[in-house]
Amino acid sequence: YYSPCTAESPFPPHRVLATHGFDSTLATPIIVNGNKFAGCILTPKAGLDAFKKPDRVLIQDIAALLAANIYSKRLRKQTEESHKMTREMLHSFIPPKVLGKIEGYWDSKMKKAVENLENMPSEVERSTSWYVANADWSEADAEKAEKESRNKRNEIQGKINLIRNMEGNQDDVGVLVHGEEWVDALSPTSRALYAESVKSVCIIFTDIVGFSRICLDLEPIGVMNMLQDLFGRFDSLCDVHNVMKLETIGDAYICATNLFEDDACYKNARNAAIRALAMAKDMILVTRNAQIPYKNVPPIGSYETLQIRVGIHVGDITCGVLGQRLPKFTTFGTSVNMAARMEQTSQASMIRVSKDFHDLVGDAETGWMEKSSVSVKNMGTVDSYLLDPINRDVRYNFTV
Repeated sequence: YYSPCTAESPFPPHRVLATHGFDSTLATPIIVNGNKFAGCILTPKAGLDAFKKPDRVLIQDIAALLAANIYSKRLRKQTEESHKMTREMLHSFIPPKVLGKIEGYWDSKMKKAVENLENMPSEVERSTSWYVANADWSEADAEKAEKESRNKRNEIQGKINLIRNMEGNQDDVGVLVHGEEWVDALSPTSRALYAESVKSVCIIFTDIVGFSRICLDLEPIGVMNMLQDLFGRFDSLCDVHNVMKLETIGDAYICATNLFEDDACYKNARNAAIRALAMAKDMILVTRNAQIPYKNVPPIGSYETLQIRVGIHVGDITCGVLGQRLPKFTTFGTSVNMAARMEQTSQASMIRVSKDFHDLVGDAETGWMEKSSVSVKNMGTVDSYLLDPINRDVRYNFTV
């Protein structure tokens, strides 16, 4: 808005400016993203009709630049927040310790590729002794092998760079999740980023008793809030007992001990089993404090709380990172299936463990019920033991 004579302006602030010797004033709005008012440049000047057209155009350009700068800062802030959320989401799918293992895995592959490349004969060698020892190789075969070795080296180096970007380069995190560079680096026929076998891992499976029935009486947001409350309690217990959370599948929560543990005192399989059992007991206890948020709130003192079943097994597993979009750390194998079966055949607020786990814990736990047999797919009948942590005040000894 341009006021060539502030003394006659309908706006009181302009008339105030006139009393201070400013006879003209130009108010130029700062418009962000086309329609959002972010402020105004108020430019007073002595003399009537002091702002000529070039002056007004110049100030309008300055306002446009300021608007672009404000919009850029807001966009940058939103992008940083988005990248932060993306990084947290990536780490929820791939634990930070696993990222280091991925890089180490491909570093070793890289060294092997370099050795293969260095062992390739030079042009001079190909014409003499190397061809004598490898007479069945043609010139084309040698060039093809050298090209494949170089391509493999570049591919592995690209994967290592990909993992480094995932860990630290904030500007590239969005590309890893949404961009085409991620797709190019991990084509549908590419190998897994990382895989290994780990021995004596204690797998803990839990799920909520009657979850489907409970969901029938809840709004979707009520179901999610209920799971968020319960799983948040379990996450805190993971920190208390040094347990690694693996994943949640619906109402199931899966975690483990003796998997990628750095502290020497935790690497003992028996101690890992004792911590897993302590975790399972506490999970059952804290679940009893998680209230079911039914639509119709019952009278005080008569509310219903959740219950879970727990199953534990110890054994060797295979783990690795799978997937192109949002790659995910996963575990599988006979031991994982056994732990899942222990949970499926357990009872409300009880823990069912395999014989292998029971024997590993030993006399650290004395509250077991009688041994029973359960049927496991592809394994036949196996022995198991039940434990009721609520109705027995059982103490266990944790010795390092």
